[in-house]
Amino acid sequence: MPAVVPILRALPAVLLTLAFTLFSMHSFVLSSLVTLQLLMILHAIYYWTLFRPTLFPAWLAFLLGFAIDIIGGSLLGLNAFLLVFLTTVIARQRRYLLSQPFATQWAGFLLLAIAAESIRWIVMVTVSMTLFSPASALTSAIFNAAIYPLTSLVMPLCLRLISPYKTRGAIDD
Repeated sequence: MPAVVPILRALPAVLLTLAFTLFSMHSFVLSSLVTLQLLMILHAIYYWTLFRPTLFPAWLAFLLGFAIDIIGGSLLGLNAFLLVFLTTVIARQRRYLLSQPFATQWAGFLLLAIAAESIRWIVMVTVSMTLFSPASALTSAIFNAAIYPLTSLVMPLCLRLISPYKTRGAIDD
């Protein structure tokens, strides 16, 4: 079996991460009070930081967050800062989360999504000096966490394509 060039092997993961980034730029209006903006890039950040941290460094999280800010029209630097901060938090909890079952990892993602949306909500309220309803932030966090099991089914397939061996996220990485 011929060896595959590592760049070609990483292509599915890169394309999936870019698709999550593009999806993170759109908002969906559910009602007059609730606007849903899923930060799908959190799925990629969480999964890759846990299972392949060298694939998703903090500078890449910054660049993707900055792209979301520029194209999505949100406060410049908010998502960039937020994604770098969350990458750092996940990296610090990596050993613990890797030793836990999926349900605990999913609960960790739920807490991460709630924290991310809370930070975004607090910053936007502070900057705009307008008290927005926290329903949008909470709804976005819950929807984001509800979709994570579906995306976590696709991510291991990309990880198998990237990984030359049959290992799944060694702790030494």
